[in-house]
Amino acid sequence: MLLSNQDINKIKKLGYDKNFFVRKKNGWLQLKNINGKCVFHNGKICTIYENRPEGCSLYPIIYDMDAKSAVFDKDCPLKHEFIMTKQLEKKLYALVSKIEKEREKR
Repeated sequence: MLLSNQDINKIKKLGYDKNFFVRKKNGWLQLKNINGKCVFHNGKICTIYENRPEGCSLYPIIYDMDAKSAVFDKDCPLKHEFIMTKQLEKKLYALVSKIEKEREKR
């Protein structure tokens, strides 16, 4: 999951060190995963759910960089239970734009 500076600061305010949950890959800041799961997922729930990153709140809608469009994550087993609305697409595009601008500044 890509992270914005706002996401990172919100999680740091919870007492977590940035090195614990942020991974940098090709200039993108992402949530770290352990054994295919987010570092904040304890096997049953997200332990920071109320403070989760904005991208997590939009999931299973993700941005497909190749197609340059909003899509459902093919790996989400519950993706068929969600509806993609124009409002959610707009939120995702705004988030991606913000994260891309932040990446350019780094």
